[in-house]
Amino acid sequence: MGRFSHEAVAVDPRTGYVYETEDESGRADGFYRFRPRDPRDLAAGGVLEMLKIRGVDGYDCREGQTMGARLPVEWVRIDDPDPDLENGATPCTLQGLAKGGAKFNRLEGCWYGDGSVFFNSTSGGDAKNGDPPNADGYLEGYGQVWQYVPGRRDGGTLVLVYESPGRRELDSPDNLTFTPRGGIVLCEDDAGSADADPHPLAPGLVNVNRLIGLDPRRGQPFEFAVNVADDCEFAGACFSPDGSVLFVNNFGDAVSLDPPGRTYAIRGPWHRGPL
Repeated sequence: MGRFSHEAVAVDPRTGYVYETEDESGRADGFYRFRPRDPRDLAAGGVLEMLKIRGVDGYDCREGQTMGARLPVEWVRIDDPDPDLENGATPCTLQGLAKGGAKFNRLEGCWYGDGSVFFNSTSGGDAKNGDPPNADGYLEGYGQVWQYVPGRRDGGTLVLVYESPGRRELDSPDNLTFTPRGGIVLCEDDAGSADADPHPLAPGLVNVNRLIGLDPRRGQPFEFAVNVADDCEFAGACFSPDGSVLFVNNFGDAVSLDPPGRTYAIRGPWHRGPL
């Protein structure tokens, strides 16, 4: 399924295709599709591909984009999906980009819903967060939410659902989930080091993370929850099978028990709002 800096996957239940995000800081990343020989046995192998904008080599999705614009897609094959990196083989990312694959910045959460695959770019966008430039000169933004609509045969369409104009609206979207009623929940993981992110509900915290709701039909985000306990990220948002409970994790410290990780269960009434 590819040797690269994996982040998240989403499976199209109609085809069994697995869509994969790549999160490698400091350089351009790709959006991948794995077409398994047997959808019930991924270990049996298959074909790994990178998304490409049809007719345009190296299309840069990181900036200069228009929300709602429909970009036609094709897929380029990764010839060596398990490169021997220790002995100098070409990484999957560079293989795909050499064939004209599209460039993204730090792809994170990925979810299948409403016949599409939705995924986040943590640091894409025209509004910049003030961090130093990447190796290729790209200056990171506050985040993007993308939608890939599979085609009936192949190809498909890529749409920018939302791009953040600044930290107050959305700062560094990471995990995401699609709600049973058609909304999107975005988990923030403040990735910027230069731009402080305080919040009036969390005095004393410099980089505050939130849950942001997004109605893809209207395209406007809203603040749903604020982590007032610590500066750790939200992660792993998902709904119970009956759609009545939203579960979400607070990551906690990665090397110690302080602050601890937590799991929250949030109940509706969901039918009264866009989520």
